[in-house]
This record gives sequence, structure tokens and C-alpha cells, in this order.
Amino acid sequence: MKKYLIYSLSAVIALLVGCRDEALNPNKPWEPGVHALTVFADIPEGKLGTSDKANFAANGRNFPLTGQDNAKLDLKIRWVSLDNKLTVTKIVIKADMIESYTDPDGNPKTVSLGSGGKIVKTIESPAANRQWNTFSITPNEIYNLYKDATVKYDKVNAVKVFENPARPRPAGARLQGPQVVGGRTVANADAFVVTWELTTSDGLVFRVWNEESICLDPTPVSQANSNCRLNFTVR
Repeated sequence: MKKYLIYSLSAVIALLVGCRDEALNPNKPWEPGVHALTVFADIPEGKLGTSDKANFAANGRNFPLTGQDNAKLDLKIRWVSLDNKLTVTKIVIKADMIESYTDPDGNPKTVSLGSGGKIVKTIESPAANRQWNTFSITPNEIYNLYKDATVKYDKVNAVKVFENPARPRPAGARLQGPQVVGGRTVANADAFVVTWELTTSDGLVFRVWNEESICLDPTPVSQANSNCRLNFTVR
């Protein structure tokens, strides 16, 4: 009787396994992917050490308060395919501008003018896996991206950011540092977030990554390192 029961159970298990639809299996196999690392280009490579990540820390470099017409921020990006199964054929660089102000109720506010960023650079046919691609972003490029952006500072009326009478922006210094009125900061410095999209040879587009393992890569710096954004401001 025991042998018959064992054989019956084995037959049922074999039948269940044999008929399982793998398309319904929630545990999908890992697919190849790519990520990237973007850094401030003029910080020496020697700083890319395990204890000093200055060249991709927030505000490692910033736009200057004056002389903006001739200023630029030098950066470089390298894409990484850990298993070498994908090749990146285009890198799109986006820049978002974060406007800071105090609302009519006295509350500090920030708003993304680009809803996640506008395209500021496109790198066609970038260098090979783990090789650097250099580019620059200028204050004038940021201004041209956002010169028509508006904010409802009073919660009702849309006002162009660069024509806001409460925060006049003179030519040559359109991007500003903190605004202080009566010893009180009523608006923080203009802030910027650089992000990127990676397109591979098979048409895949990568623009979102895991926050903990990719965006905030905790591992020691190496050629496999990654981040998802680079932040800077005006100082």
C-alpha cells in the first residue's frame, strides 16, 4: 500500500511539473542591462577613490555667480554593460532646473521646471563599454532651455521665471545664488539635476534604475560604478 501511495504521489508531481506553463512563472530570469556613471570632468581621476567620491558628489562643481556668459561645466559619462551583452549607441543628457521661492503663506517651495529634465546634449555613437565621453553644459544652454518656463508664485498667475519681478535676473547672470531679503533667505540658489538615457543597438532604452543598487551605488569606486543623476547649483 505504501509503495502504491509513493508511486501515485510521484506521478502527480511529475504531471504537475510537466504541465507547468513557464510563461506564468513570476520569477523571470534576469535580462541584460546597462547603467552609467557621470562625473565632473575636471576633478583629477586620482580622486576617484574608495573614500573620496568628490567628482560625482552633489555640488562637486557649480556654475559661477558672475561671468556666466563665458562659463561652462565640464562633465564626462561612461556606460557599463557588466556582461558585455548590450552596446549603447546613443546617450541623451537631460538637465532639469529647480526653482526655489517662498509662497504667499511664507512656506519655502521648490518646483521642477523641466518635469524631470529637458534634453541638453545628445552623444551619438559613444565610446566603448567603460570608456569616457566628455561634454559640457553652459549657463546659456540652461537659460535657453527654460527661458519660457513659468511658475505660479502667488498660486494663481503664471509668471516667467526669468522675468519674475520679485527676483530680477540681470543679463550675464541670469542664474542666481540665494536671494536674501532683510537677512532672510526667501529663495535658495538655482539648482540643477543632470540625468541620462541610454539607447542600445537593439532599440532598448534605459532611463530608470534601481535606486539603492544603481543610483546610490554603495560599492568601492571601480570601472563598474554607477549613478543616476548629478546635482549642482550656482555659487
